Amino acid sequence: MDRELHREEIKRKKHRHHEAIERERRIKRKKRHRVKKVVKSIVASFLISCLMAVAALSGIYVARIYTTPYSSIASEFNEDTLEYVRISKEKCNILVMGTDKEGLRTDVMMIAQIDPEKGTATVMSIPRDTRVKYRGGYHKINEVHAVGMKKGEYGSEASILAIKDLTGIPIHHFVKVNFKAFRDSIDELGGVEFDVPQRMKYKDPYQDLNIDLQPGMQHLDGDKSEQLVRFRRYKNGDLDRIKVQQDFIHALAEQKLQMKYIGKVDDIYDIVTDDMETSMSPANVVACGKQVMSIGTGSITTVTMPGTAEYINGISYVLVDKDALQEMVQTYFGYDENGNEIN
Repeated sequence: MDRELHREEIKRKKHRHHEAIERERRIKRKKRHRVKKVVKSIVASFLISCLMAVAALSGIYVARIYTTPYSSIASEFNEDTLEYVRISKEKCNILVMGTDKEGLRTDVMMIAQIDPEKGTATVMSIPRDTRVKYRGGYHKINEVHAVGMKKGEYGSEASILAIKDLTGIPIHHFVKVNFKAFRDSIDELGGVEFDVPQRMKYKDPYQDLNIDLQPGMQHLDGDKSEQLVRFRRYKNGDLDRIKVQQDFIHALAEQKLQMKYIGKVDDIYDIVTDDMETSMSPANVVACGKQVMSIGTGSITTVTMPGTAEYINGISYVLVDKDALQEMVQTYFGYDENGNEIN
């Protein structure tokens, strides 16, 4: 009897030992899972900044990694439209676009570069009224997306080609979201404290846009944040608008690039899934997130494509200063006039 009791006791000890090992393994898996959620949450915050709503790209976590809104459209682009790189080792240029209500015009356009070697991030805003030549005609840069679609092309690819031709900067990835994703993401992040620079009042029923903001420091929810970044009636038009957007970028990044917002990952994921198109795979997202985490807000530089506002045939445009643009591309993005990387 004693021997049987002894054998049973040995079995129980082995069982408890195996259970302890399994518990430890589960804890380690949860920790790894949590780290990846943090990485992707930070990517989200950075890219919504680039869009005036940087949390839009990737509230994606491991359990959903195979249902990411990774776009198969990019695989149908021409071979030389996107130039893929290893984000963890090479600098990566991402074209970020925010579309209007109909999804036709890109009212927000930025090139965001992440450079892992230098440990920096640079965001260049592109005025929506920038005059460019595309498919034989002159257009505002925000119209190229719609022009491409009318010609049977992919709107995102048309915008990428126009930006590459204008700046000489190779584009490695793109992210396109609409303002619904922007509004809802800002709400999930708890809004932003921001000093509105002037009285903003404007109504556009066609765009379902009703802007009505008072000047001064205040709390902006998703709706008010959209009003801020879409307001255009400034003394210097689109150029002043971009300055306000960039100030909003910095305020958002400083307030939201914090680990406490990890709990918002699932909600942000649900928000952006139906309202985003991107060429970035889950692996790209994780690599990008690691770089953003290591860079932090202090090493994010924002610049605006140089140009002057002018009227041509009664239409307002921003005419690019090509010499100043080339200098900016060399200084901040590291490419010569032919798009070759400068060491």
